[in-house]
Amino acid sequence: MKPFPQLWAFAGMFAIAFGVPLGLYILLTRGRRRLMRDIQSGASARGWKFRRKRWQGDPTAFRIDGWSGGPPWVLNSGPSGGHDRGWSVRLGLRFPNLAGEVDVAVVPRDSRAPGTASMAQVLAPGTQARVASFSGTLASAIDFSRDAQELPTGLPEFDAAYRVLALPGRIQRPLLDGPLAARLLHWPAETIAPHAVLAWRDPFGFHVQARLPAPPNWATVAYLVAASDDLSQRLPAAVGASAPQGLVDRLVARFLGS
Repeated sequence: MKPFPQLWAFAGMFAIAFGVPLGLYILLTRGRRRLMRDIQSGASARGWKFRRKRWQGDPTAFRIDGWSGGPPWVLNSGPSGGHDRGWSVRLGLRFPNLAGEVDVAVVPRDSRAPGTASMAQVLAPGTQARVASFSGTLASAIDFSRDAQELPTGLPEFDAAYRVLALPGRIQRPLLDGPLAARLLHWPAETIAPHAVLAWRDPFGFHVQARLPAPPNWATVAYLVAASDDLSQRLPAAVGASAPQGLVDRLVARFLGS
């Protein structure tokens, strides 16, 4: 009996069973790995801290902690969990130091966010108090969706696609003027143009989110950071609690800080 031919046969089967899928994975993810290297290089050149979010199981999920002249921010990119809405990746930037009650928002006109308006109409005061003890953020969003007023930017193309909302008397100057609205609507050719852009303030910070049809490249990251920084400088001073209130909010705050 000769064990060596059998051993070589087993080794060949092992190589085929595991080597071929591994090789295909390396080949198919080559472009994504190149994207991550470009983003890491661009972030490092600006002094930002880049790290991959390997626990999500997506090779393109990452986080960047940075500063670009205004308040510090945190940028996260990861899968949306669905591919049937025209977008599959969330690229979201948050300014933690600009936290406050929900008082401003930019949402797609066909979106139901802030879809808590109908809830605000039916909740009794006692029920709203219980909601606030559970999540101050949700209670603030309910009040906002009931009281917010629309503020047109003056750019018809943008106003046809988005609503800029704010609480009455809170905005002293336009949150979005024509040039900034155009920047959010028309992205450069070298970027991954978003399906939609959203922005809002809540007790966790001021957020700007781009919903992308594919993983971002470095040009997309840099463009979102620049536009978000300009938008953050137009925010009114925060009103109300800047720290999350309620059990759910505290859990979310711990998660966001990780």
